[in-house]
Amino acid sequence: MSSDSTSADAPAKPKIPLVIGMVAVGLLLGVGSGALFVGPTLAKKMGKVAVPPPAHGDSTEEEHGEGGEAGEHAEEKPKEGKEGAATAVHLIENLVLNPAGSGGSRFLLFSVAIELPNATVGDTFKSRDAELRDIILTAIGTKPVESLTDIAAREGFKKELEQAIRERFGKKSVRRLYFPQFVVQ
Repeated sequence: MSSDSTSADAPAKPKIPLVIGMVAVGLLLGVGSGALFVGPTLAKKMGKVAVPPPAHGDSTEEEHGEGGEAGEHAEEKPKEGKEGAATAVHLIENLVLNPAGSGGSRFLLFSVAIELPNATVGDTFKSRDAELRDIILTAIGTKPVESLTDIAAREGFKKELEQAIRERFGKKSVRRLYFPQFVVQ
């Protein structure tokens, strides 16, 4: 028998780059749908509302692109605090980092909403946005995947971030901190 007849009977092997591409697209679709649909649904069921909707469209929004990255925003939204005084929320969206010890094979996509005591602090956060992002990324970037996937540990992360921000921006710079988006892949 010739080798031509046996090779014609064997099924064609899928090409490795095609398979890798299909897996990557599947992962991206999974992460995207989880962030858009599953996350908000779970947050509502848990009674967590991270950032209130803007009142009559009077919120301000400023885009902060680093190196052409789209989708990163910092915004402040006024709301009523416990004492009835207006407060603001500074939102930093779509922060991405590789967790400690992951060797670059895992990533965390998250957003941070910081409830501020007043709009003056919000102006400071806007003008020192790169510094604020660095504080957040440095603190969360030291965490291994195992602790990032533990939902109970997130309150500890919030306290750690609040402390780090207060050390740099002042004791009364943060009222509360929220994670409206937190996806580990």
